[in-house]
Amino acid sequence: MADSDSVGDSGGPPELCDWCGRTWRNGVLALVRDSSAVHAHDPGKDGKRLIVACSALHLAQLQEEYRQRPFINEELWAWQIVRALTGVATGATVDLIAFATGLIVPQIHRAIAWRNEQLLHPSDPPNNEAQ
Repeated sequence: MADSDSVGDSGGPPELCDWCGRTWRNGVLALVRDSSAVHAHDPGKDGKRLIVACSALHLAQLQEEYRQRPFINEELWAWQIVRALTGVATGATVDLIAFATGLIVPQIHRAIAWRNEQLLHPSDPPNNEAQ
């Protein structure tokens, strides 16, 4: 996919702009790096988020917002662990998690430490209001 692509009227339901929430039928979309984005089934798509916007201006604003957001490997790994453990009985070992995720043990430990820190010291959610 190109950095951004136009999408036209497909005859389907209208889309919502990720920036302003307005509905549209002719807009633009792009892929951005996002360590909180983990695909449900395809690890090759992890770390990438599809954003959609009603205009090139709103798409540019969204892209800039994601450009400024740090990409945190531990966050990505934590969500990959969550995906791997979904539907798994309790008591998964580190070796099982490593096998299921493709992560190495130090990455798993760093992901768990990062997630624990987030739970202990949650930050304020980002301001995603349209400007």
